[in-house]
Amino acid sequence: MTMAVAISFLSLPTELICYILFLLAPRDLSRCAIICKTVWDAAQNCIHIQYKLELYAQGFTETATLNSVGLDRKMSLLKRLASMWRPDFHVSTVFEDAVSPVSNHLPGIQYMKCGIWWMWENDNLFIRDCNTNIKLSHSFPRHERFSQDRYPRSVRSVVLDPIQDLVVVVPIPGLCTVTGAEQDHYIFSVEFRLASSLLPHPDSVDASLKCKHSFDASGHYRVALTQEPVICGDRIIVLYHMLKFNPLDIVGSKVFIQVIDWRKGHVKSYPLCEDFAGSHLVDEHSIIVIDTQGVITLYTLQVHGSPQCRIMYRLHESARAPFYLFHATPSFYGATACPDLKPGYVPSLESQIIVLEALTNAWPVILVIDMVIFSGKVLHSETPDAIPWLDWGPQYTCYFRHHSSCQISVFGNKLAYALPRDLSPEVGQTLEGHSTGTCFYVHILDFNKRAIARAENIYDPDSLTRIICKPDYFDRPIISNRPYIATVCRTHFSPHCFARLFLEHDRLTLTWLRNGAIHIQVVSPVQTEVGSDLVH
Repeated sequence: MTMAVAISFLSLPTELICYILFLLAPRDLSRCAIICKTVWDAAQNCIHIQYKLELYAQGFTETATLNSVGLDRKMSLLKRLASMWRPDFHVSTVFEDAVSPVSNHLPGIQYMKCGIWWMWENDNLFIRDCNTNIKLSHSFPRHERFSQDRYPRSVRSVVLDPIQDLVVVVPIPGLCTVTGAEQDHYIFSVEFRLASSLLPHPDSVDASLKCKHSFDASGHYRVALTQEPVICGDRIIVLYHMLKFNPLDIVGSKVFIQVIDWRKGHVKSYPLCEDFAGSHLVDEHSIIVIDTQGVITLYTLQVHGSPQCRIMYRLHESARAPFYLFHATPSFYGATACPDLKPGYVPSLESQIIVLEALTNAWPVILVIDMVIFSGKVLHSETPDAIPWLDWGPQYTCYFRHHSSCQISVFGNKLAYALPRDLSPEVGQTLEGHSTGTCFYVHILDFNKRAIARAENIYDPDSLTRIICKPDYFDRPIISNRPYIATVCRTHFSPHCFARLFLEHDRLTLTWLRNGAIHIQVVSPVQTEVGSDLVH
């Protein structure tokens, strides 16, 4: 019976075979193309299948931005993205600007998304549109001071999402006086404004929401935010704990989460965890939290009710730290107010990486983690015990010795790493000489498994190709089996006053803090041709 069905299928006209194959998931389609010549030939002769396979191979999802673009043009765009970070690539400068005045000692945190750079510092919001290839339908203010007549109290946080034309403002919370066990006591407010004008955002039911908290005992309290608020589509999260006066202490060190739907005007507070060392909002429905014992926990955010623990992963003991920084791809979720800003392709969640930077002096390290472990079936699981390191770490992570002066940026499955030499970094390698030298180089590490398989299949020892690095874990405490592709930009940059590095689809943005100004330089790889071999 099975043989008859197979022969019958392969005897169908090529057009019908292509139609049936196109209905398959990309993973299944790739497997069929590898093991069956008829399917391979059909895939090679059908641009729709080739396009679907190339999207899968690069780990992208198409956005509505490309709805009016023809298939030939889409394929050309994908080929261009595949050719971006070639071995020993050079770059050309496509944009330069300076932002001032800013503090030389305590500058604000810099951000970058879709070519829009911004920084919040001392009640000043600085924004720069660094795009040179598109004319935006929205213009953003270059500099806005949050004056006293607009905000009678000082501002604690300002975060921005240029795609949604959204600025979220959190004024500094005041002192809370609680006379007894109280439900829903006001603790701070959150405001939603247009990034293009700083007027109240018209898409929000309530442009200013009051966040409330339930107290178990009387006293004087103050809210302390554990990190900046995070925007992901319609959802905003604010993590905080409560400081109690007389004496001043952290009440139980418990961290709480305010879950906000800024469009509908809903907000609710929930307890999150007792031990907190860092977090990352994966999407509108899930968040990763890590504690000081090195346990990474995935929570799903419920429509009603407290966040639910789904799965836990335990880090290697040498990677434990009192605090961690997460480096990840910016969120592209949510309704698009600026459609010309949103890229045509965005990384799919299961193809992304996340970089965990352990802030410890004993063993400075970064861990590159495959985001596939936070997607799919695990979102519906309930694993009560933390999964030991050896059961997941070697397969899904890659680690590097690190120094905090070496800047990091993540986009999709690629990591941009600013290092003081042009030699490809190796797993576990000590970053000697990080504070010396007259230049640094930007390395691009690609952890896309399908790109690695493609590079291995077309490897030619006589031609210039990407370097596939496979870990050597001799005499190293953390074992990792994850290979990666390493390329390096042969254009060097000055380390003097270097501040930040940002990686996006087709460009790198570098900034320097000099003489009270942020100097911005955007560079793009010099284009090279790419072959047409698509199915691997």
